[in-house]
Amino acid sequence: MTGCIIVAAGRGTRFKSKTPKTFFLLQNSPMLEYSLRTFSNCALIDEIVLVLQKRFIQSKYVSSWKWCFPKIKAVVSGGKFREESVFNGFVKCSKNCDIILVHDGARPFVSCKLIQKVIRGVSRYGACVPAYPINGSAKLVRNGRLIRTITEKGIEIAQTPQGFSRQVLEKIFSLRENNLRNYPDESSMCEVSGLPVRMIKGDATNIKITTREDLKIAHALLKIKS
Repeated sequence: MTGCIIVAAGRGTRFKSKTPKTFFLLQNSPMLEYSLRTFSNCALIDEIVLVLQKRFIQSKYVSSWKWCFPKIKAVVSGGKFREESVFNGFVKCSKNCDIILVHDGARPFVSCKLIQKVIRGVSRYGACVPAYPINGSAKLVRNGRLIRTITEKGIEIAQTPQGFSRQVLEKIFSLRENNLRNYPDESSMCEVSGLPVRMIKGDATNIKITTREDLKIAHALLKIKS
């Protein structure tokens, strides 16, 4: 079986809103609903665990999603930081799920094709992450000041879903359970644990909505796709 944890418990500090950005409407549907629909319609996905802020678990949207998307196995409360939220979702995945994907709820344009590619990568390598090359030079900036130009070749931006075998997730969470706060994602935990991660090409349109400016891009992409 293959399960998916969709993480949408962030506070959205950079989005500057009391309402989580994943509940903002894109063409009359909450942003989170787009990825939920894609994973639900993907034949290779057997179950979904949704991670939300506790105050939204009983919302009208969640009640509707449970009815519309029967692959939703559980809706759980997020933690204080990302990897604690992922862990909360992981413990609710069925024991029969030998492959588990982790996806950002703020990436509404994930495709079934990319999901399938990640699952194939996990089946072969144990851990698989999509990434997309940076266009142009990368700059390290602090307080508006240029610190360093990063000239190394092969720098790419990680995307989701990140995929792992159950054994890999069990190992990294057992090794790092006391300092989950220090890791931005599961692949970074694999990295420091000495576990190999296969990188594959992501999708240019698989953007993450981080700021309100990103909403403009999202609406433009929806017009192209419709």
